[in-house]
Amino acid sequence: MEHDPVDRALLDDAALKAIRELDPDNAAGLLAQVVALYLEASPPLITQIEAGLASGDAPSVRMAAHTLKSSSANVGARQLARLCSTLEQAARAGSLPGAAAAAQIRQEFGAVRRALEHETGKPAP
Repeated sequence: MEHDPVDRALLDDAALKAIRELDPDNAAGLLAQVVALYLEASPPLITQIEAGLASGDAPSVRMAAHTLKSSSANVGARQLARLCSTLEQAARAGSLPGAAAAAQIRQEFGAVRRALEHETGKPAP
């Protein structure tokens, strides 16, 4: 028997509820729009983190991690936001971790993507 690959615990229901309350009848499809924008904007940030870690560019890593942290928190991806916060703080201190940190962020983003797609009922573009 195959298990569901979507882990609902990855998402903070309160954050999703706050977005839904801005569009109570879902007339504008606001949650789907927010999720689509997030899923479109996040992969380039992860790529920027990976490139910055590879080249030792702490300011670039800090900026990308900060941006991804904030947008992840907005869609309720708490663990991903925490991972980005840790990386942002390390980059701010000039102490860049290895590529494993970016791999962990990429992996967590994949799980968040699946959870958000499940939440909105459609895969991202």
